[in-house]
Amino acid sequence: MKYSGRSLPVLEFESLDTMIGEIKSKPKPLALYLFTESKAVEKKIIDNISYGGGCINDAFIQVGNPYLPFGGVGASGIGAYHGRRSFETFLTRRVS
Repeated sequence: MKYSGRSLPVLEFESLDTMIGEIKSKPKPLALYLFTESKAVEKKIIDNISYGGGCINDAFIQVGNPYLPFGGVGASGIGAYHGRRSFETFLTRRVS
């Protein structure tokens, strides 16, 4: 697997554990989109990988919904945005 960090990587794998290890060895991803028919694979990915936003068997659907926040975790993002979350992310709160 070759990953430059500048494109959308599509990862193919033979071992789920190896793939999880590869992803966890890099900074947390902004998003993760998993395509699988296996509920066991879905659960293992969700339980073992931290990512900003994502979908199972779909791509980008959460970005199209203005009521869901979207943002990264760790170095992959600076907060959530969409609707009220955008307002809260960019708001400077003042205590009177």
